[in-house]
Amino acid sequence: MNVCDKLIEIYQCHLLSGACDPACETCMEKMCPHCDRDFIFNTQCQQCWYPYCQTCSSYSYECDRCINSSLTSKPYCDYRYVCYKLCMHYDMGREICGFSNNTCYVCKDGYFLNQTTCVRCTYSACQTCTDATNCKTCKNGYWGEHCDSACSSGCLHNMCNMTDGSCECKEGYFGESCQHVCAHTCASSSMGTNKTLCNSITGECHNCKTGYFGQFCNFSCSPKCSMSECDQISGKCRACPLNESHGNVCEKRCSHLCRDSQCHVESGSCSLGCIPTHYGPQCEFTCSTYCKGTENWVVCDANGACLGGCVDGYSGDKCLTGEKHTCTVANIRIGLR
Repeated sequence: MNVCDKLIEIYQCHLLSGACDPACETCMEKMCPHCDRDFIFNTQCQQCWYPYCQTCSSYSYECDRCINSSLTSKPYCDYRYVCYKLCMHYDMGREICGFSNNTCYVCKDGYFLNQTTCVRCTYSACQTCTDATNCKTCKNGYWGEHCDSACSSGCLHNMCNMTDGSCECKEGYFGESCQHVCAHTCASSSMGTNKTLCNSITGECHNCKTGYFGQFCNFSCSPKCSMSECDQISGKCRACPLNESHGNVCEKRCSHLCRDSQCHVESGSCSLGCIPTHYGPQCEFTCSTYCKGTENWVVCDANGACLGGCVDGYSGDKCLTGEKHTCTVANIRIGLR
């Protein structure tokens, strides 16, 4: 039996007849050992991609030998190689290459047009250049006359101005070239469509993380502040623990005359009112000793007016007009009868 009878179709030999595929010159040992012209040498002898190849590589598909030996412009064996390799592939409908004379009209990136030939720019980071040494535009991530300076890592999309390296900053960076990092204590803030940690020019934080304040959030809130929270600008505590203290940094205790010893953080005024015998913002005044008591022992209101009236011999809102008595406790007890 012919050895080709044993081969299967993927090796390019006919299963029944054993005849080689037209692409093969010979058929043996389960593979095509030699490929016909215009075909890639592998087990299947696939056709070369470029029509002017005599043989081509099975890895890169580029020509190894050209059909016309006078055509030495590998890897395509095509007189139009310059058009394919050096000219811009497409430019809004303009004619970019003269295929008949292998001449570029518009060069691809990294080349400049010298009469009818595209010549490579000297500096590798030039995207376009006017001649060998003068870059017109830089590749993304570079700037400078020769495109030899890298944009800052803080530049958005790794793009910067070709002249001075300035750029729009990514979140977390600031400075003309976004070369500085925002303080780690800055908190993210939504500014328009972009989220930013700090001002892109000055580095001032838009918001501070909990526990910090100042333009650059470089100061710590007082540990006496409730939840360590304070005003971002002044550093004043927003609240004090259990509302039992007050002051800029909760350094003052609420008056013991406040009901439940609770007061407002800024003013220190008693937030729940006073104990029964006192009145005033901080319960610093004593109700008149000539007020009658009430059933809940509240003697006067927030303005000092007696709630139960006056003991005998005295009158007025605060019971200060009339005969004086010396026994305060007795007066209160009499008022309760």
